[in-house]
Amino acid sequence: MARTTLAHNDLQALLDSAIAEYGVPGAATGVVRVDGDGRIDLDCVWSGITNQATGYPVIGDTLFQIGSISKIFTTVLAMQLVDEGRISLDTRVREILPDFRVQGASDITEHCTIRHLMNHTSGIEGDAFPDNLGRGDDCVAKYVRYIGDFPARSPLGGPLSYSNGAFVVLGRVVEVLRGMTWDEAVRKYIAQPAGFGHIWTLPEDVLRFSSALGHNRAIATDQPTFPAPVRPSPVWNLPRSSGPCGQISASIGDLMGFVSVFLRDGIAPNGTRLLSQHSAMLMTKEQVSLRDQGIENIGWALGWQLPNWGDEPAFGHGGATEGQRANVVVFPKHGLAIATLTNADAGTQMAAHIARTAAKREAGIASLPEVIMNDRTFTSQEIADMRGTYAREGEEYRIVEGGPTGLLMIIEPDGDDGPMGVQLTLPLHHTSQGFYAVQRPDQRTPTEIALLRVERSNYAPYRVYLAQGHRITPRIR
Repeated sequence: MARTTLAHNDLQALLDSAIAEYGVPGAATGVVRVDGDGRIDLDCVWSGITNQATGYPVIGDTLFQIGSISKIFTTVLAMQLVDEGRISLDTRVREILPDFRVQGASDITEHCTIRHLMNHTSGIEGDAFPDNLGRGDDCVAKYVRYIGDFPARSPLGGPLSYSNGAFVVLGRVVEVLRGMTWDEAVRKYIAQPAGFGHIWTLPEDVLRFSSALGHNRAIATDQPTFPAPVRPSPVWNLPRSSGPCGQISASIGDLMGFVSVFLRDGIAPNGTRLLSQHSAMLMTKEQVSLRDQGIENIGWALGWQLPNWGDEPAFGHGGATEGQRANVVVFPKHGLAIATLTNADAGTQMAAHIARTAAKREAGIASLPEVIMNDRTFTSQEIADMRGTYAREGEEYRIVEGGPTGLLMIIEPDGDDGPMGVQLTLPLHHTSQGFYAVQRPDQRTPTEIALLRVERSNYAPYRVYLAQGHRITPRIR
């Protein structure tokens, strides 16, 4: 299909309608196009308000928290060290951090590499966010010691389980080799040389600019409610110790400028080379397959995830903080990237809607595959295989017999649900793609689930796991 450009007014209309449809107070969307000569065409739009409590409007330079897209910045900082020959992807973490350890997991402690950290196969606990490590320049180092007291989530080398903790460890590697804090490294080695004046990590810097506050659901219910009304989050940001996995705030323009580096062989919009061509390419190439965990992603590269857009090559990443959601997707064959930054829980689904619409209009790219549930009942063997309690840090599911399909999934609220999270009891369904799914009441699309069986080890004693949202959770009983 011939490419047609999404006009600025049409992009603005798409964003305006989306924030109304998804109940998001404020957002910004950017589309960047890079031609064969490396020339950049950037279009950004914004709409709504930064904060329900103040009513201040979103402007072009408003900073949103980009959440886990920050991991791409941390990966770039580490790959710059690879380019300099100071480390390799196969450098063991302990060579840089002699005190690194994972409780009861000598294999991870001794043999975890930089590559394992970048592609989420380290086995390091992924979702612990301590708020008692302070804001001092030593807080990332404290986090590395803290996360070492958790047992391994999974065996070294896979299956993949998304790990925020691994990226804080990677951030500490950067700190040690650069002799500065991660926050300083982001400024010195990415933001300043590339001319990104609206990329910051610390609240005292962010609050010098227009900045968004997150919003959570304002009601507690297990009944279908979409879009759910929202209210300002009682917490502005994650602890500083979690910086390398999710603490960057950025304007939509500077985020798109950073993303364009991966469409320009490692070169920033101002002509500064941030990465070697080889490293920029390597960061987008599959390292680990995710095809056994559902249809959402096909795999993971280095930092970047590889979403499933059918036959269309793509890489991207999402982000979630305290009531803020972000997403970016890149289509290298078309020199195209689309990103949306939002300040409410429903922003994840809204960003996906905008990406689908813009990708089709810009490049004729078909929508990513949809999870299709059916009402086939579970057999007695399937019930026996899946029934049980699955738990990890901050997350617990129970699968019990009952409901219209024969199995119910009981989901306890977690941190991402905000202060109004409630326990959900939902029918578990088969999907047409051979996996499983539930339909949450506050989402339009199903949540996909897979059942995994892995080999036991002395530090990962569980054999059956649920995979959901590129995280695996062991069956503990």
